[in-house]
Amino acid sequence: MTTEKENVFRGHAVEVSEELRKSAMGTHALVLYPNLLTLRELYSFYARSVLGDSEIVLILPYLETVGSVKRILSEDSANIDVRKYEREQSLLIMDSLKGYFGLQEGLIPFLIQTADFAKKSGKSLSVLSDMGSFFYYDNKDDLLQYEMALPSKYEKMNLKGFCAYHQRDFDKRFSEKDRQDLIKHHGKTLILLSSSNGN
Repeated sequence: MTTEKENVFRGHAVEVSEELRKSAMGTHALVLYPNLLTLRELYSFYARSVLGDSEIVLILPYLETVGSVKRILSEDSANIDVRKYEREQSLLIMDSLKGYFGLQEGLIPFLIQTADFAKKSGKSLSVLSDMGSFFYYDNKDDLLQYEMALPSKYEKMNLKGFCAYHQRDFDKRFSEKDRQDLIKHHGKTLILLSSSNGN
């Protein structure tokens, strides 16, 4: 389990969503989720609260398809006009495997370009990325190296980054030292409390 410290926040999806929304520009946070249903609640609440405001939202799912994310966002609880926001380039959804392993230049240049576009549009960029895609290729060491190469805070970047991990993967695939290193490296850790049974 994680070590308690001041920058750890625990809450249900709506509360964690509000914490993400209030977080400062440049935030690089770790999000631990207990199951897919709870993660869906989080990104639905978050997208609904910031889209149409002054944010572009990029979601990189791993445990579900791009199509299922669009469907979840369109459904009753979120009721987001996905097509409209995609046309406006305010909502971007990309498979996490493609984002981290399928882009020729890698994800970071894409993020920088998208953050620049957001800034020119008078907006900021929020990225909610499921890091589980690294486990698909059994790349735990590459994942740690990737995370540690990112700054703890995105200084002078028009960006908020939220790295999501399934709690089960976080607890079982990392050593205690690796878990503590990841927690220390991120500016804040948000632990989602389960509101339903899921995987």
